[in-house]
Amino acid sequence: MDDQRRSLLFHRIASALLIVVVAPVAIGLIADGGEAPLELGEPASRTVFASERVRVVDEEETDRARRAAAESVEAVQVFDRAAQTAIVNDLRGVFSDVRVAREPIDTEPDDEESISTRTPTRSEQLDLLASELPDLDAVLIEGLVDISFDDLDVVEREAIATAQELARQRVERDDLDTLIRETLPGELALRPLPGDTAETIVSPLIIHKMRPTVVVDPDATAAARQRAADGTPEVARVWLADQTIVREGEIVDAMSLQAIEQLGAAGTSPIRAVARAMLAMLVVTIVGGVYLQRMQPRVWASGKKQLLLGILVTTYALIVVGATALVGTTAPGWAFVAPAGALAMLTALLIHPVVGIATMLPASLLVPLVVPGSGTVSLFAAAAVLVSVPLTTRIAKRSDLRTATLRAGLSYPVLAGAVVLAFGPTDQLFTALLAGAINGAVTVILVQGALPFLESLFRLPTVTALLDLADRNHPLLRELETKALGSYNHSVMVATLTERACREIGADPLLGTVAALYHDIGKVRQPHYFIENQQGIANPHDDLEPAVSAIIIQNHVIDGVELAVRHRLPPEVVACIRSHHGTMLVSWFYDAALREAAEGEVVDEEQFRYKGGRPRSKEAAVLLLADCSEATTRAMAMERGTIPREDIETTVDRLLQERISDGQFEESELTFRELMTARDTIVQSLVGIYHPRIPYPKKAAARAEARELVAPARSDDQADHGQTRAATRRR
Repeated sequence: MDDQRRSLLFHRIASALLIVVVAPVAIGLIADGGEAPLELGEPASRTVFASERVRVVDEEETDRARRAAAESVEAVQVFDRAAQTAIVNDLRGVFSDVRVAREPIDTEPDDEESISTRTPTRSEQLDLLASELPDLDAVLIEGLVDISFDDLDVVEREAIATAQELARQRVERDDLDTLIRETLPGELALRPLPGDTAETIVSPLIIHKMRPTVVVDPDATAAARQRAADGTPEVARVWLADQTIVREGEIVDAMSLQAIEQLGAAGTSPIRAVARAMLAMLVVTIVGGVYLQRMQPRVWASGKKQLLLGILVTTYALIVVGATALVGTTAPGWAFVAPAGALAMLTALLIHPVVGIATMLPASLLVPLVVPGSGTVSLFAAAAVLVSVPLTTRIAKRSDLRTATLRAGLSYPVLAGAVVLAFGPTDQLFTALLAGAINGAVTVILVQGALPFLESLFRLPTVTALLDLADRNHPLLRELETKALGSYNHSVMVATLTERACREIGADPLLGTVAALYHDIGKVRQPHYFIENQQGIANPHDDLEPAVSAIIIQNHVIDGVELAVRHRLPPEVVACIRSHHGTMLVSWFYDAALREAAEGEVVDEEQFRYKGGRPRSKEAAVLLLADCSEATTRAMAMERGTIPREDIETTVDRLLQERISDGQFEESELTFRELMTARDTIVQSLVGIYHPRIPYPKKAAARAEARELVAPARSDDQADHGQTRAATRRR
């Protein structure tokens, strides 16, 4: 998380520097005015000596040094008393629930005066404990039910004493596994625990309830880091009287120029132009930052999009500066070549249409900074932005992009002419029309030429990038089709379900489609371990241990992410691939492992869970539900041919409830209403696919024969992962 924050901060600083520094400096290069003998980054026109001692602080290096000093201070940690208390209280609560479950219960009296009780059956005790302690393993619950009352008292006393001893220790999160692995066995060995209860009851309970006992004190940490930062000296350069600051022909760096400015020996007019531009762009940057934070939090949280925005605004400034330097400022009509529309369209396509509209501020402000007195051109730039951005909102194919840029380009001469006719000077009408036409041509070239490069460079899920990825001729999809045809067909079906559901809930249907098409690309590494690709071959899982099979199944998510990153798929698509199974349990192999486990052997459930993380975006959440729904109904259809709507609804509801109960949607952006809408849409789509059909007489006999050859019904886990195992397996 710290790396992500640092990266985000770096991108924000880089974007701000581009807008606030690079663009104004470029503007200052062509500023009108008197002499400007010294300019930043240019060879000095003369040698400058310090007339007196001058000291210049390098603010950036100073801030960097202070940040490094602050970051080098370790976090201050203190005991978490609440956690220590909770460890012991949780254990007491478990034993309290066990006693309640084993207490006699009232029965119906034989007459009005007598009251009878009975001891609950073992099954009733197990059910009650399972409902009260759903997070405990079934084997552990059975151990708590089967132990005698006398032994239960001993186990409770020693378990609480052991937990208290461990809770007194300073346990950080990273040290928790070491404590459990190295310290807990020694503690239990010293306890007079009956039988094997140390291994079967006490140890699992303490492992389950143990937690870190120290937390970071944010105030103390912040104070320590602030002291470290305050104690770091400033990074500065000092020139003594009569010492050379810069020699003629040398490149003037920022610190030398700042020293010369302090001495008043740098010239004035270009500096004023740069300062004015910096002040203006600083205002733009601050306003834009507040706007993004409040109105576009997703863009504000994306460092690469902010850096891209800074690059686009700076490039626009450089183009305006270059065009002005090329044609001069004597003919103000030529200022209409400022490609404000190109800036807006690229921003809308690459970042967000709302942000594209917001570029109206820098687009209209930069023109008068470069060409003073060009208020009409600023109006034209604002109008060009407003005209161009709406044209980008309905692009569904590459030809739509060409049409949008062409329409925008044709509108610019009209806008330029209208502005000149309304506000003058009318003698520049022809020049303005010609400049507007050139502006349109430049916009067409810039948008269509730069868009593929930028969307690939920044890995952005733009409409055009997603359209390219949706092409079935993409190398990854071709490889999936060649090596894992069953998985490919499954992905195509899931893409249909996901697209319709995303459209109904207002999510991005194109992103959902692409994510669904690529969600199983990891199966190309080991295609025959998945049931949909096992036509005509034996199931290789029959000869593997459940844990090994589970790892193979889980790895298709890891392999998919690796392939997606290697092929530079957008991070949003990669995130959907990573989370398309969430952290669900590979239940088929988990159940098999439980069946094959020796008596008293504990099967680690986490070993059988996917490691991709829970879905966060709406598209990823819809994909998770569509994936399991399609796989399960497909398995049902393989056995039964067609499926009634009621069975489809029951199946999807069961899958949905399992994932809700397992917390798979807790981190997603989906509301409950949207989740139900997605469920209804998926059911409707599946009904359209697997609806009952009229059996043709000529095929009835063949169908009956085929049904006799169909394997026994598979669970939804088998359908999704190819986890069919032989009834008897070789050891």
